[in-house]
Formats: sequence, structure tokens, C-alpha cells
Amino acid sequence: MSDLFAQAKPVSSSTNKTVTTKSKSLKKKKKKITPAPVVEEEIDIGQGDTAVIGKTSLAEFVNLDIYKRTRWDPDAPAYDTATGNGFYQSFFKGDYDAAELPALYVGRKFVILGVEILKNKNTGKDMNIMYLHGDVANSVIWVDFDRAVETKEISFIPAKRKK
Repeated sequence: MSDLFAQAKPVSSSTNKTVTTKSKSLKKKKKKITPAPVVEEEIDIGQGDTAVIGKTSLAEFVNLDIYKRTRWDPDAPAYDTATGNGFYQSFFKGDYDAAELPALYVGRKFVILGVEILKNKNTGKDMNIMYLHGDVANSVIWVDFDRAVETKEISFIPAKRKK
């Protein structure tokens, strides 16, 4: 026998005890658990509303990036500040630094600058992109809207609108 296994010592008859127990069958009825229905809430959000950065278990968010403008192109077109339309063509004409948004932004609130549909250069598919006013001068937070909502990296506080 290998040295790795210890042999059990025989138990002397003086230490053996006989125990008699009565056993009852304890059968529990299985409860059928039905999950609560998923309630989808449709909210109207847009330029001027507030976005709240959600949670991540990583050091950075997967679907949120921060861009800091480093050089302004004098020929950059203006964008519609009331709707946010044209923001991409205005902000991203020039030079900028980009990075994934660090996890230290969890729980922070930012004003929505606008939402646009852009073509993904790799897939050719439409992407809903949201821009948030960054907390650093000349910065914007780029949100891959559909994925960020799906992974709970972002939520919203819609503004009260007059009807």
C-alpha cells in the first residue's frame, strides 16, 4: 500500500456502541416557483435628460468610453444643441484621446448631449450611440446604447416634460 494512504486502526469491541433510531420519511412538497414577470418600462429620453452610470465588475466599462478633445478643427460643423443631431460630425472632427470609462464612475450622473444612429465600421450594422457631457473639459462619454442598457451599465432619469 502506498505511503500516501493511512490505514485505519481496528476499533476495539469495547468502544463499539449500537444505536437504534427510528426514521421517518420527511418528504417536503416541492413548491413550484414561478419567476416574476419581466416588466419592460418604456421611457422617453433624449438631450437634456440624465444618465446614471451603472455597475461593472471590471476595472473599466465595456460599453462606455470617454473621449477628450485635444485639437479643434476650425472647419468642424456646428451641431444642433437642442436635439444633439450632428454631434458626431462636430466633436469627432479633429484630434482626441480615447479610453474605456474607468469603474470609478459607477453611480455618477451625466447630462445627455444627444443620441445618434451610426454605422458600425466593422459590421456595417446600425448602432444607437448616446453622448454624455463629460466631467472633464472638452470631454464626452460615448455610450453603445443598446449594449449598455442590456448589461445595466447605464440607466436614466428622464426630465419632467410638459404635456
